[in-house]
Amino acid sequence: MNEKMIDKLRTKFNLISFFALFATLVFAVGLTTAINMDLTRRNARKTLQYIIQNDGTIPERHNDHNDNNRDMDYTVIRFLNEIFNREDVNNEMDSPEFYYITRYFAILYEENGSIGEIITSHISSITEEEAKIYGDLALSRTASFGKNEGYYYQVADRDQGGKIVVYLDSTNMFMANARIFYIALSLMMIGVIISMIFTIFFSRWALKSEVENAEIQKRFVTNASHELKTPLAVIRANTEMLEILEGENEWTQSTIRQVDHMTGLIQNLVTIVRADEKLQDGDLQKCDVSKIIKDTVENYRIVIEQDKKKLAEEVDQDVHMYAMEAHIRELCTILIDNAIKYCDDEGTISVGLHASGKTVELTVANDYQEGENVDYKRFFERFYREDASHNLDKGGYGIGLSIAESIVDQYKGSIDASWDKGIIQFRCILKTIAVPHANKETDKEA
Repeated sequence: MNEKMIDKLRTKFNLISFFALFATLVFAVGLTTAINMDLTRRNARKTLQYIIQNDGTIPERHNDHNDNNRDMDYTVIRFLNEIFNREDVNNEMDSPEFYYITRYFAILYEENGSIGEIITSHISSITEEEAKIYGDLALSRTASFGKNEGYYYQVADRDQGGKIVVYLDSTNMFMANARIFYIALSLMMIGVIISMIFTIFFSRWALKSEVENAEIQKRFVTNASHELKTPLAVIRANTEMLEILEGENEWTQSTIRQVDHMTGLIQNLVTIVRADEKLQDGDLQKCDVSKIIKDTVENYRIVIEQDKKKLAEEVDQDVHMYAMEAHIRELCTILIDNAIKYCDDEGTISVGLHASGKTVELTVANDYQEGENVDYKRFFERFYREDASHNLDKGGYGIGLSIAESIVDQYKGSIDASWDKGIIQFRCILKTIAVPHANKETDKEA
């Protein structure tokens, strides 16, 4: 696992943690708000039913000895029942204070639809004319219970005939619900921010050992590659000397081929390590991408023609970007080399370069009739081979496209493979990197 993969893993871990916590808190806040609103609604409905049962009035109660004893006998079970508004619990309607704290108005209608009485003695903000308007509005609605502005209302039939409409002032309850919601929302956001700070810090600490291991592996590959070059060179030199002394034979040729194969694999491993290293400002130079691509294509033209294949080139002029020239050349080389290996006999290899805004698009396509059922998503896995024996015959190592992906990642771009109507296409998007300060000064001087 290289440093970029570790960074991606850390980012993914942080995002998953954030969304998991955010979803949990949203669910908790939403559930709490929904339960609180439901309890408020149920409590308002019970209060309205109580007033309707008393035909628009609230019986005045007085303190007695039994009430005081009941208040003193307060248990946890009773507390929970009152919190969740259980029907079998004596609620605040049994309290003498209920008569004074309940703000409501009622409109009593006769059987013929005329208003018999308007009760506004328990509210000062509503006149009889306004109460009449509210009553007509409630009667015009299909629902017998509902909410209108800051009131809950209920329409019911009276025992003596006619109808009764009661409006309960629930402004304080609505404000309390809103206050609870906004407090919970604020606490949720604060909790998310604090947890994200701890998550980011913890992820860095948790993955610190992986970063160190990645550095150790990088040094190992570099050192091992350097150490292996000498014995491979000696083996090749000895084999060539045997050929000079005793002549070529199948054994010496096999040895040389295996040495060359091993040398190429080592070189590719070193290339992977270098491709994974982060770009530094000093590494970037203004490159003529058009010229680099054309030069690379020209180098392969003879090989393509000797292989009896066709070459199509569509490269825009004057495409420039700040990059490492070696990266652009290596990327193009990998894709063209891959296209040559797997292009159908007498097929066509197409190379395209286009610039659009702050992106540069490089495409390499070739005829590949057998590619319909290939899993292209796995092409960029290191050492992956769709057909191991076929790949080996072509001299591949299964890491070329992985190197291409590493190069593209350096420029915050993307690379993908697709197949359509017998043609496989590799499409690279490179994003132009901000010009380093040092290079800006160099351009001015020039």
